[in-house]
Amino acid sequence: MEFKKIILTTDLSENADAAVPYAVQLAKISNGTIYLMSVMEDMTYYANLLATESMVSVEWLEASRRHYAVRLREKAEKLANESGVKVVDVLRQGHAANEIIDFAKKDHADCVVIATHGRTGLAHFMFGSVAERVVRMCDCPVLSVRPEKHAQK
Repeated sequence: MEFKKIILTTDLSENADAAVPYAVQLAKISNGTIYLMSVMEDMTYYANLLATESMVSVEWLEASRRHYAVRLREKAEKLANESGVKVVDVLRQGHAANEIIDFAKKDHADCVVIATHGRTGLAHFMFGSVAERVVRMCDCPVLSVRPEKHAQK
């Protein structure tokens, strides 16, 4: 089995970085490409709905998106330089799980590598689990990494 198209999800947090070594290893084994994917929630609707002088403006949201895109691109370039693996940055807007699943399906990904946040109880109930939904709904194999287990190694 070859992993030529590997989606590595990130929210640019340290937590998400726990999945990086796994994606890199899969890419090296198969001479594959890592698609470093991040999803920003689309807040434009809310900004338009709630726009006042004291609220977040659409312009501020656009500036935030541009800044986030630059950070993602820099992270992809750093990962490519440090690992020797081809890395492509992918920024989507919407619900994270839906966008990851959609991208994996449309781009015929061979696998998705995703870190879990390890939420339990009320936090899990309130926020759900992007990783859990991706594991359940994605057509390709999904490797989920628990950061706390990774940190102990």
